[in-house]
Amino acid sequence: MIDDEVREAQAAAEAPLSGRSILFWFALLIALGVIFIGARFLFQPLAAATAFGVPARGTPNFAYLWAKGTRDIVSGLLLLAFLWGHAGRRLVAVFLAVAALIPLGDFVNVALNTGTRHAGALVTHGSTFVAMVILAAFLFATRAGARGRFARGRLRGTPRVQATAH
Repeated sequence: MIDDEVREAQAAAEAPLSGRSILFWFALLIALGVIFIGARFLFQPLAAATAFGVPARGTPNFAYLWAKGTRDIVSGLLLLAFLWGHAGRRLVAVFLAVAALIPLGDFVNVALNTGTRHAGALVTHGSTFVAMVILAAFLFATRAGARGRFARGRLRGTPRVQATAH
């Protein structure tokens, strides 16, 4: 009975994240948003730096702006590859949890360099971090195909009770 539970949990964690799941669409939104931000750093680097929260002045700063743009585009493309390749829920969750360190680092960068002068940027970085962590947590916690708090007729996380005939 316990072995069945373990096998079921492992299979659910490795089940592909499909387009039928709202979590898939949230992950896709994050991927596309990060790619958009990265492209902006390549094509409008000074405006993107200002929106980031640490304004840059002149072309000597383009090197770090382009590096940031490339980093963001690749991060978004990697998440898209996981989604397109039907990666397991656990893999997508691990990627999101680790990648959430990027907006956290960005938050710290902006806070240390500009304080609260760019509060909008701080909110953007902070909320992106929180959203990615929450999405990763939901991916870790939910089973493939589970609906709501109840999965297969029982509250998720509670042990299955099996009746025995006497």
